[in-house]
Amino acid sequence: MSFAESVTKNTSLTSAIGDDDAYLVSAIGLYTEQADLTSLAAEGLTDGSNDKKIDFIYLDRDGRRIVLAQGYMSKKKNDSAPANKASDLNTACAWIISGDISLVPEKLRGIVLDCRAAISEGEIDYIDLLYVHNLPESINVARELQTVEEHLRTALSGNRLLIRAIELGSSKIEHLFSAHDSHIAITEEVLVPRAIQVSEAGGKWKAAVTSVPGQWLHMLYLKYGEKLYSANYRGFLGADGRKRVNSGIRETIEKNPKDFWAFNNGVTILTQAIGEARKGANTPLQGISIINGAQTSGTIGSTDALRFDLSDLNVLCRIIECSDQDTIEDIVRFNNTQNAITTWDRFSNDQDQKRISDEFDELGYFYNRKRGFSGNGDQIGIEQVLQPLLAFHGRPADAVRGKNQLFLQTPIYRNAFENKKARHILFVYALSRAIDEKRLSLKLKASNEKLIDIEQKQLDLLKNLNFKPFLVCVIANSLDVIIGRPVDVLTVGFKSDYAKSSQLTELAARWLPVVEAILPLLTTKAKPDTFFKSLTAEGTYLAEIKDTIDAMLVTTGATERFKSFAEIVSTS
Repeated sequence: MSFAESVTKNTSLTSAIGDDDAYLVSAIGLYTEQADLTSLAAEGLTDGSNDKKIDFIYLDRDGRRIVLAQGYMSKKKNDSAPANKASDLNTACAWIISGDISLVPEKLRGIVLDCRAAISEGEIDYIDLLYVHNLPESINVARELQTVEEHLRTALSGNRLLIRAIELGSSKIEHLFSAHDSHIAITEEVLVPRAIQVSEAGGKWKAAVTSVPGQWLHMLYLKYGEKLYSANYRGFLGADGRKRVNSGIRETIEKNPKDFWAFNNGVTILTQAIGEARKGANTPLQGISIINGAQTSGTIGSTDALRFDLSDLNVLCRIIECSDQDTIEDIVRFNNTQNAITTWDRFSNDQDQKRISDEFDELGYFYNRKRGFSGNGDQIGIEQVLQPLLAFHGRPADAVRGKNQLFLQTPIYRNAFENKKARHILFVYALSRAIDEKRLSLKLKASNEKLIDIEQKQLDLLKNLNFKPFLVCVIANSLDVIIGRPVDVLTVGFKSDYAKSSQLTELAARWLPVVEAILPLLTTKAKPDTFFKSLTAEGTYLAEIKDTIDAMLVTTGATERFKSFAEIVSTS
């Protein structure tokens, strides 16, 4: 299946935002490894008119990056996409970085201020400028993007961020799509210019140790770029900026190249096969990915070889051959645990996760215990459900924190997953999706200038990153009133028979009337600067909201409207 076909098959996304935006969001999800495309669309897509040339803007606190994107979808099979659309990113960058905030449309003002604050507070390491289209890549576009990149780099010279302007045309997107499940994106033969010095073997792997020239790593980086790190948790983060480790590596390269081997831990390469050494001591590898030492190889690769002589620089190199997927997962994970890289991948083999995955299988859903993009529109993943679960369980302030931070804390992980049934997780995640769907529908109406005043107030609330977990918490606290019987927010879920016979989009649709009934009540009661303070004020705020909902249900007859929803909810 091609990438374009996967977008077409994701009917829940295309029906919500249209084919063109679905292609844009899916490509960005693939590039950023964000699996929840509906949430990504709700958060990142702009509202259309007067968008200051910003089609998409996303503040990724976990990834410590900002993503700005322009999209273009051609209905004809042209040779290349228009370069002027790439230059629009210049305008977008200007508004994000230094534009008069009073002239920024209100719909964008919040995210622009958040991005500026994240940059100034040192929470961002790099900015991705993406031009996404469905045509072949071209030299004209590449040149234009290089100009955009240089302009932004100059504007942010004092911040020393890594700026990347990337053309995601049809061929590159298809390559990313075909490789996203593969640990090794570079599958061609690569020659190591040294003989093997030490060999080892395990049950499902074999390995070799040698010393490689820094010039060879420099060449690999220039040739392959980020493809070198396809099996790594993250790629090269830049040798300047705030990465002090990388700055130290660069200093050794420039001042003490002969001592580099002794000062540095080296690199570890994953390969599909280690061949027999050929004439000249060249060792062939069938495919490569650097799984440890991304910062070492990236810093060497980005060094100006015309200014600094790399001929005396050598690097310790381990090469591991393995084709067993589970073993590869362990190799990659354990080769990265000494770094400050902590993701939900390390929980993929947790007993609760295995049980939850099996329960989802019984319900007819695929539950992804590992990170990453999927073309499956109804994918449910460990990293997607954590924050909604915390909010539903009464911890919305935790839910807005970065996922990497949350997975570091055992009590938080246990609150979300320990002894939780798949039916419960599905129930909560469907609510999260319903909120995303509501935000998307309001954004669509806003782009067509059809919002009435109360809807604009709702959209303003939903644009605040803290509001979604706040709303989830409010709904969970009032759920007993909504369904008319006592509820335990840690166990409530859909009835098994209904969950088995329904798709995720249908479950979200069941939640939608609840969201639409409660959301208007919060337009006067919920203030962005006091969301979580209100919740912790001796519980009085939640009690007041519940009383308001109860009165609303009685006076409007909405209780009858929620009767069908209550019938599919299991409280046991």
